[in-house]
Amino acid sequence: MLTLLYRSDAVALLPFSALADICVRSSSNNRRLGVTGFLIEHEGTFLQVLEGEADAIGTLFARISSDTRHRNLAVLGRWERPERSFGFWAMNFGPLDDPDFWDDEFAPLRDAQAFRRRSCDPETALAVLCRAYAFAGKVAGADPVIGDFVMGLSRPVRQPVGV
Repeated sequence: MLTLLYRSDAVALLPFSALADICVRSSSNNRRLGVTGFLIEHEGTFLQVLEGEADAIGTLFARISSDTRHRNLAVLGRWERPERSFGFWAMNFGPLDDPDFWDDEFAPLRDAQAFRRRSCDPETALAVLCRAYAFAGKVAGADPVIGDFVMGLSRPVRQPVGV
């Protein structure tokens, strides 16, 4: 199982509806490919993790790399794992509009410039994605609409190692 973590910058800020559309389309495609993933966007900076078989991730990442809606794409981590750590959704994106998300050590990242700069650090990027994934999991338990993105049963979030 290959896990790929990357970041990029939006060419232009996308409205929530465009992000939701990306996730709906990606969910369908990813389910077909056996890929799971999680995306966050904060003030024009994207972080995403993808998990699946190496060939499927390679094909998908080539398509993502050629998407003209973002630039400055950088792979922050790539590692093999025996199982998925972000396997709940074929694709979903994080709820960064929740004020509780930005508590404690994440408070300085609420600033767009700080987030953009610090998102280049693999440990920070992974910590933000793990926290957003956990928040989204809470929402999924309360919102049946999220069920459209579900790939399998919820598992506890475990932070991947080897980034």
